[in-house]
Amino acid sequence: MSIAPADIRSPFSERPMLVFWETTKACLLACRHCRATAQPNPLPGQLDTEEGMHLLRSIRAFGDPPPVIVFTGGDLILRDDIFDLIAEANRLGLHVAAAPAATPLLDRSMLQRLKDSGVQSVSLSLDAPGPVHDGIRGVEGTYELTLAATRAALSVGLKVQINTVVMRSTLDTLPEIAALLLREGVPIWEVFFLIVTGRAGDDDALSPREHDDVCHFLLDVSRYDMLVRTVEAPFVRRVLREREAGKEGGALHAHLRQELERLVGAAAHPVRMGTRGTLDGDGILFVAHDGTISPGGFLPLELGNVRQDDLVAVYRDDPLLQRIRRREFAGRCGSCEYRGVCGGSRARAYASFGDPFASDPACPLVEAEHAQ
Repeated sequence: MSIAPADIRSPFSERPMLVFWETTKACLLACRHCRATAQPNPLPGQLDTEEGMHLLRSIRAFGDPPPVIVFTGGDLILRDDIFDLIAEANRLGLHVAAAPAATPLLDRSMLQRLKDSGVQSVSLSLDAPGPVHDGIRGVEGTYELTLAATRAALSVGLKVQINTVVMRSTLDTLPEIAALLLREGVPIWEVFFLIVTGRAGDDDALSPREHDDVCHFLLDVSRYDMLVRTVEAPFVRRVLREREAGKEGGALHAHLRQELERLVGAAAHPVRMGTRGTLDGDGILFVAHDGTISPGGFLPLELGNVRQDDLVAVYRDDPLLQRIRRREFAGRCGSCEYRGVCGGSRARAYASFGDPFASDPACPLVEAEHAQ
């Protein structure tokens, strides 16, 4: 069964759920998969304070309920005016989230200051145990800094989300990271499925079948009463429906699940996973350090610039975004019965084929169609 474009209605047609602002390219880390290809110093053309204030007012202009503003980077802490910008976001009534880098700058006093300034939640990246994580992030000691920052953020009352990238080097350690987060009391785990861009290489990516098995594993993790989200893996919702119909994953899924149960025991709750998520351009909007508007951080298609374009009009009226929200895609993603709840990663389609409307090559259904 296929779904006609007219049958698909996006709940995010008027406003996104999240607006990510890449406040700066400056960062002290050198992550292998970095979208921003961050560097120690800001690049020329970065939005200044007044331009940042204008951006925040533009986000508020979406109306009620307003999108969540996520201050990201690079490392937002390296902006001298970051607390002025956070104060303005709070004055406007925006829900404020921050995604700082785990460096020596992010100590308990900095996290307390973020909390006191009005930041409600922080996301930190923790990919794998010790040396593997440090190798991915490019700086020795980053794992221990991240773990310390996680504990400090929880202790000062911030809602903490841990981000983990799924790639070849982190695959076998996913149960260990999940168990760690459960022990530490982290409420949200956001798992990013690699887009081969920036410093990442093709050998870092998993196969489509491995992606499906990881999705099955994440459904298992959500049964421990931790909210699990995916990034660039909307096919998790197809896997959810297949799981509800009695389908299980393969050998990799069984291995990951057994290891998790060995570490933390059996799960005791129902699967906790949303039935419909966002896509780049459908619930998500990204503003780069220089004001460039894109559907998402990993889908670098220029839709305009906040210096001269109306952010609300760009999101609501841009033909590319409207087509994404109508799920007007090519190939298997265009005819799939799951496209209303999935739609495939537009960023991965673009990175793989140069076409944001192509099918997502990380999905086994797409792989099967190509094999015929």
